[in-house]
Amino acid sequence: MEILEKKILELMNKRFFNHKGIDKLAKILSEQLNENYDKVLIALKNLEKSGDIYEFTKHKYVTSESAGLVKGRIGFNSPNFGFVSNPSSDIFVGRRNALGAFDGDIVLCKVTLESQGGKKREGKVLKILARDNEKIVGTFMQVKSYGYVKADRKNFDIFIPAGETLGAKDGDKVVCDITQYKSGNPVGKVVEVIGSLQEKGNDIKWLLRQYKVNDIFPENVLKMARSFGDTVDAERAKDRRDLRKEMLFTIDGADAKDLDDAVSLKKNSDGTFLLGVHIADVGEYVRFEGSIDEEAFKRGTSIYFLNHVIPMLPKELSNGICSLNEGVDRLALSVLMKIDATGEVTGSEIFESIINSRHRLTYDEVLQVIEGDTRTQERLSDIKQTLLDMSELSSILENRRKKLGSLDFDLPEGKVLVDGDGKPVDVVKRVSTKSTKLIETFMVVANEVVAKTFSQAKIPFVYRVHENPDPDKMSTFYNFLDTLGIKSPQDKKDIEPKDLQNILKQVEGQDLAEVVNMVMLRSLKKAKYLDKCLGHFGLALTYYCHFTSPIRRYPDLTIHRIIKEYLHHNYALIKSPKMVDFVVKSSAQSSNQEKISEEVERAIEDYKKCEYMSQFIGQTFSGIISGVNQRGFYVELPNTCEGQVSISSLKDNFYNFDERNLMLVSKHNFYKIGEKVEVKLLSCNLPERKTEFEVLKKIK
Repeated sequence: MEILEKKILELMNKRFFNHKGIDKLAKILSEQLNENYDKVLIALKNLEKSGDIYEFTKHKYVTSESAGLVKGRIGFNSPNFGFVSNPSSDIFVGRRNALGAFDGDIVLCKVTLESQGGKKREGKVLKILARDNEKIVGTFMQVKSYGYVKADRKNFDIFIPAGETLGAKDGDKVVCDITQYKSGNPVGKVVEVIGSLQEKGNDIKWLLRQYKVNDIFPENVLKMARSFGDTVDAERAKDRRDLRKEMLFTIDGADAKDLDDAVSLKKNSDGTFLLGVHIADVGEYVRFEGSIDEEAFKRGTSIYFLNHVIPMLPKELSNGICSLNEGVDRLALSVLMKIDATGEVTGSEIFESIINSRHRLTYDEVLQVIEGDTRTQERLSDIKQTLLDMSELSSILENRRKKLGSLDFDLPEGKVLVDGDGKPVDVVKRVSTKSTKLIETFMVVANEVVAKTFSQAKIPFVYRVHENPDPDKMSTFYNFLDTLGIKSPQDKKDIEPKDLQNILKQVEGQDLAEVVNMVMLRSLKKAKYLDKCLGHFGLALTYYCHFTSPIRRYPDLTIHRIIKEYLHHNYALIKSPKMVDFVVKSSAQSSNQEKISEEVERAIEDYKKCEYMSQFIGQTFSGIISGVNQRGFYVELPNTCEGQVSISSLKDNFYNFDERNLMLVSKHNFYKIGEKVEVKLLSCNLPERKTEFEVLKKIK
């Protein structure tokens, strides 16, 4: 929302403007705000379009907030009713009160009935603000010369007239646009034929289209990215601190190509350390409001899956001039931190630099050096001691985090291995090692230092925020612990990270550890980006941000620009209303795109896991109950593949869902999270990414 629009809303919330047409209202507001009339009129029309103000009766405008109206996305669970999603609670809307809205549309809704303390609400749609008609993905069904598209993620079909099918065949996955809305099925046209999911690469393309992920950069963006070349321009390098003679290097996965962080370390004779974290200076190339920046803002983050990446920035930047590749000069933002023997940062400095990475190391190589592999140590003799010192400092920093109460969840992550045709051949567990933790601890301390520096300087900034847990969710989690005989701090009013850390310590090394870790994580709030420094509960830190990955995350790029302006003393610019407003926008967009990227990555992983398991239909497996709801329970196998046992398949008795204790309970039996069971694989539904099990018995 623009600054002028915010001012208008503030004024309209304070004063009542009765029976004023939008033209007259613009005139009054322009006088009171001392703003240009045309600008105010445009702002009012934008606010009306977005649903922030509403024409309640003819020529009578009110803010939606003051009228108690709710803006949200409507979703239809059945043909007869749907719900408007809202942060406080969902609003039930009958089909006849939906004003012709379709699944996924953004609507403005009036609450007509409220009960049970506001937890159950009914309403009716007053206005459809935005149709969700762009690039709908589904299955084409041929009927003579015309057809229908059964939408994958919508509760409706789209009629496709003859001549608008783009040659799609029956059963093909397609992308279509809606061209006309009717009371029955909307009318549309096919704009892309993906084809059969059996053909190589179509499954990934289909999933990406479902989430509206754009894997192609506009030509003007590519042209601008190519213009920077692959060597650092001398003009850009001047007035920077020259660190090219320093021993610094990158540590990443073997297949990584976008290297945005390098590290250096010196251990002093008094036991203190000078840690350097050097981050690619992407802001030097991707300038605010340029064509590359606009595209990066839309994407918000890079998306990683299988052996692929859909980058936030063109590869000419992400893998080229911005990437801290071995043996070439690169521009960086460096953070030097003096750290004592207890892991406390006693001094720090942030500055622009030019660096030259001496080595492009992998996690495996670093681990081999740390664990004493003589051949690798000899090959990397020039940095052997530095790597050993880094391992020592990493342990010190990790111990400091533990003392603060940091929650280090011990949850296995699955990695799907695919062949050259993209077919899954195995699912293995990702292993966390000393070398991956080394980089993690260094990045965390750098992020903490940067966040603290700019919070104390009172500079507009994007923070990585993890708020305190919701008391109701914690109460449910504690009830779950009671069923396992695990002590919990139920009598405490304010939960602290150390309280949860103590619970993790109680179950460490036990069979229940993974389940307790999993349920605890689900009980916490999700981290997000915000323009306010509210701390990070999970890391037990007062100050935290994301500074270390500007190649692949937009919030990092946003604060890099702020840091650079600060270093050049452009205080008026970084404290300007425009920058303050952009920080808010960047935080919201980054949080939203992060959520989408996680959904995409999870969808692709689930699809490939389902495809992998399909070869084992009819076979039996042992697993652990990882989740329970009113529809049944989920079983996770040792390889991290997961499937559902439907409540309807439990034939021995009638089961009810005990939400308080996260159990399915019958008169003579129960199933709860953490129990080991033997299951039979019944089916694998690839389009829906669902694996179905039948429970055979409990494993004692």
